[in-house]
Amino acid sequence: DQMFKRLGSSEGISSLMDQFFNIGTTDVRIKEFLLKDKERIKAGMTVYIVEMLGGPKAYKGKELAEIHKTLGVNDYHFDAFLADFGRALLGAGHQDVLIDEVMVS
Repeated sequence: DQMFKRLGSSEGISSLMDQFFNIGTTDVRIKEFLLKDKERIKAGMTVYIVEMLGGPKAYKGKELAEIHKTLGVNDYHFDAFLADFGRALLGAGHQDVLIDEVMVS
């Protein structure tokens, strides 16, 4: 809950996801996954991330393992996601301590 608040609550995380998508959709390692149905994927990811970081419990989608298996997402792609998400956090001006907490959550 505190992490959620320190990231700016739902509004801050939504803005963070905008930044992530600006980065991720240009990353050759993962853009194919993000561009398939960008707005739907972005909306689902935002709700999931909000919940994962201590916000309201609203995610009603499938289990991530099931989604990722169907798409062929592997560790390489997940590492690329984490790198891009870390860049988005840094670009949003968050302090290193908070970025580290988010990245291990």
